[in-house]
Amino acid sequence: TNNPTTSPPSSNDGNDGGPLLATYDAGFGAPRCSDVGSSCTSGTSGDDLLDGKRGNREPNSSNTIDTCTDGMFGAYHNDESVDRITVSSLSGGPLRAGEVAKVAGTVWAWNNGSADTADFYYCADPNANSPTWTLIGSGKPQQGGLATFTGEYLIPDNGVTTQAVRVKMRYFGSVSSPCGTGGWDDTDDLVFEVATARANILSGLYIGPAPMARFDKLESSVCASIQTKKRCTPTLTSATCKWKRGKNRGCHPKRKRN
Repeated sequence: TNNPTTSPPSSNDGNDGGPLLATYDAGFGAPRCSDVGSSCTSGTSGDDLLDGKRGNREPNSSNTIDTCTDGMFGAYHNDESVDRITVSSLSGGPLRAGEVAKVAGTVWAWNNGSADTADFYYCADPNANSPTWTLIGSGKPQQGGLATFTGEYLIPDNGVTTQAVRVKMRYFGSVSSPCGTGGWDDTDDLVFEVATARANILSGLYIGPAPMARFDKLESSVCASIQTKKRCTPTLTSATCKWKRGKNRGCHPKRKRN
């Protein structure tokens, strides 16, 4: 959904609380911290609003502020999911427009992780009729199971004190779309408040957000690690892999025509 929430707004003066725990906001259709804090998280271990995905464990799925929905395939903590999102101030003070925020996304990777990618985005105006997402970067699992990736970005100083971040866990797919379209993909958002920007805050050496890697189309070498026909189809693997029968039964790179 993308309707404005009815939750009371923060004072946005930067004198608000420390770490905050989000609650589900039906207006946005996603977890939200309605006050300004030094951080905002979707939950804690064993009690997270984003744990799992649509079709298994995640409450209020798909937990996105727009029309993006999760894929329907996957068992809890066997297949891909976004389990937690936390955004925090890099300075340790309140989250504030014009300053750097760190986004941490905890995800679950399938198999050995080689076919999965976690993409991070931010939205400068979650109340817009069609929210726009800007890429922060991507994280690549080195193995299956739980993994946490972090990225940094400059909170826009656009006069909008409600902001949002997104983590998309995708099987193959592309970084170019902020909404996962595959059957195993999981996309989740976190909405939070920021204090208004301070005038003339820069003094001495300014350190901006650290760049985050970008991973787009996966290499065909990943195909060999896929053991099931259901996972090995050109549609799901972005036309990278193809299932073969007979003595060479298994998942193989799809040959490119000259």
